[in-house]
Amino acid sequence: MTLAVDIGNTNTAVGLFRGGRLARRFALPTAMARSPGRLRKRLRAAGSRSREAVVCSVVPWATPSVVRALRAAGCPRVRVAGRGLRVPLRNRYRYPRQVGQDRLVGAYAAWTRFKRDCIVCDFGTAITIDVVTRRGEYLGGVIAPGLEISLEALAARTALLPNVALKEPPELLGRDTANSIRAGLVYGCAALCDGLVGQLKRRYAPRAAVIATGGAGPLIAKYARSIDRLKPHLVLEGLLALASVR
Repeated sequence: MTLAVDIGNTNTAVGLFRGGRLARRFALPTAMARSPGRLRKRLRAAGSRSREAVVCSVVPWATPSVVRALRAAGCPRVRVAGRGLRVPLRNRYRYPRQVGQDRLVGAYAAWTRFKRDCIVCDFGTAITIDVVTRRGEYLGGVIAPGLEISLEALAARTALLPNVALKEPPELLGRDTANSIRAGLVYGCAALCDGLVGQLKRRYAPRAAVIATGGAGPLIAKYARSIDRLKPHLVLEGLLALASVR
């Protein structure tokens, strides 16, 4: 069994793979990394017989705590993407070290699964849309604020707009303030996705498969016409693929 751990800005996704299949998946608040005892207990319960864990992280302060907790939970082999474990794509970013490992792992997962040009749309705390070619080249991508960040910013920077829960709007035309906000965010994010994907296809990868992932991926995939496939656990699957890289 292999544990895949994706440390994100808000949540840390943990996947337990058994025989190459995702047997269990859950999320923990990344802030739990500040409570080593609680974190160790949760990880031990998740993968008590796992001999290997593969980790990627966009939260540098949390990475050492998670690695220590995994080892203390009984996982003897822990490898971290970007720290001794290289994602085997040709990184064409101007400054390769600036690319988040989650973006590279997601691109690698799409490339290993489809073996063609791919555009990966990850709807998490931030929205990232990345291009990987059929030759295994990571070309780069775009970054935009995620839906939750946008909700929080509206509530914080305006006098009258409330902080509302993110959920599917009943229709395009909002008929109260909360649903007007939801419609603007969800339909607006879908339009952003379709517009950017269209431009990226025209300039870099006309026949690319478009894959959606991330926490808000299932919601946006209902509205974005450019998305071909929904893979909610794409990064975890990429970490499993990395487990075979020596």
